[in-house]
Amino acid sequence: MAGRGRIREKGGLSVKIVSYSVAIFFILSSIVPLVWMISSSMKDNISIYSFPPKWIPEVPKTVSVTLNYDGADISKPEEYELDAMEAIWFTWKRMQNEAVGAMKVTGVKDGVIVYKASMPAYNFTVGRPQIVPTMVATHAVMKNKLAKIRAGKLTSFDFKGDGDKYTGSTEIAAELPLHATNALKWLTESKVVKGKVLTISEVKDWRRLFDNYIVLWKKSGDESKGANFGFPHFLLNSVIVTGSTIILQLLIGGTAGYALAHLVRSKVGTWLTLFFVATIMIPEIAILVPLYLTMDKLHLVNSLWGIILPHTAWGIVIFLFKGFFEQLPGELLQAGRIDGASEFKIFWRIIVPMSAPIFTVVAVMTFIAVWNEFLWPLVVARTQDVWTFTVALNDFQQRQSMGSNVIMSSLVIATIPLMLIITSCQKLIEKGVSFTGLKG
Repeated sequence: MAGRGRIREKGGLSVKIVSYSVAIFFILSSIVPLVWMISSSMKDNISIYSFPPKWIPEVPKTVSVTLNYDGADISKPEEYELDAMEAIWFTWKRMQNEAVGAMKVTGVKDGVIVYKASMPAYNFTVGRPQIVPTMVATHAVMKNKLAKIRAGKLTSFDFKGDGDKYTGSTEIAAELPLHATNALKWLTESKVVKGKVLTISEVKDWRRLFDNYIVLWKKSGDESKGANFGFPHFLLNSVIVTGSTIILQLLIGGTAGYALAHLVRSKVGTWLTLFFVATIMIPEIAILVPLYLTMDKLHLVNSLWGIILPHTAWGIVIFLFKGFFEQLPGELLQAGRIDGASEFKIFWRIIVPMSAPIFTVVAVMTFIAVWNEFLWPLVVARTQDVWTFTVALNDFQQRQSMGSNVIMSSLVIATIPLMLIITSCQKLIEKGVSFTGLKG
C-alpha cells in the first residue's frame, strides 16, 4: 500500500538514463586513452601504428644464435668480440621494428664454447643512434663503435677461450618463428660476420615488456654540450621546481588572500582583487619576452629559480584564497585578536587548519600546470643541468629519434604522480571547489 502512495516525477526515468549515459561516456573517454597509453608503453615502436590496433602488447622474444667458427681465420679475443658485436648490432638493426626483447650469441669452435655475448632491448634502443644510425654494416664501422659499446656497457661479452664443451644442437630447425627466420636470413647472407649459424631459436621473455621504462633511465643528454645527465636528474629537477612552486604559491597566495579578505577595506580589497583577476586575461606568450628580460637582469636565466619565480603568485590563486577565507566565521578571528594573537599567528593557528580544502585545490592546480609545463623551461633553461623532464624528452625525441613507445612510457611516469595526488585528495578537492566563493 505504501508503494501505491509514492509520487513519481514525470520524466524521471529519462533523466536517469541520460545522466548515466553521459557519465559512462565521459568515463570511457578518460579511461580508453589511458589504457592505450599504458599498453603502448610496453609495445615495440611499429606495433603502435598497426591496423587494426592491438590493445594487448606482444610479448618480446629472446633470439638465441650459435655461431660456428670452425675453419674461420680468427683466434684473438678482440676478433671474437668484434664478430659478436657485428652479429648482435647489425642483425638487430634489421629487426629494429620487431618485438625483439634480447639477443644472445654463443661462439663455438672445434666443439668448445669460445664466448657468450648478450644484449637486452633497452640497451639497443639507447645505443642505436650512436652505434648503428644507418644500415651500413662493415668491419670498419664496428671497429670505430666498439669503444663506445664497451664504455656504455651496452653489450656483455664473456670470452671463455677453451671453455666448456658444446653439447647443444648442431642443426637448424626446419621451421623457425618470424624473428629467428629474419635473423637467420641476414646472418646467412652477411659477408661481415665470420661465424656460420649453427643453431637459432627464440623464446618469450615477459621481463622485456618493461624495457621502454628502463630506456628512460639509461637515456642521457647531449654529450657534445659538455654534460651527460640522465633522466633521473631531469625528473628530480621537475620535482624541485614543482614542489618549490607549490610551497611559494600556498604561502604567498594564502597570505595575500587573507589580507584581501580580512585586513584591508572592502573597496580597496575589491579593486586589488580585480587587478589580480585581470592578470589572468594576459596570454602567457605576450609576456614571454619581458619575463625573460627580467630574469636576465636578475641573473636567474639558466637556473631553477628562473623557472620557479614566475609561478609563485598567480592572480587566480589569490582570488580563490580570498573567496574561501571570506566565508570563514569572523568571530574566531576576532576572538584571536582579543586574546592578543598577531595576524600571522591567527593565520597560522586558525586560518590554515580550517582551510585544508582550498590549500589542496591550489596545490593540485599548481602541480598540474607546472609539472607539465614546457615552453617557459625550454626558454629559460639553456644547459642540461637545469632541464626539466619535459624539455629533456623533447631533446631525446628530436636528437636521438626516441620512438613513440618510449614517449608513451614517459607519459605514464608523468601521469602516475598526478593520479596519486588526485585519488588521495579527492574529498578535500571537492570541498575546496564548493567553498571558494565561485557561485553559479
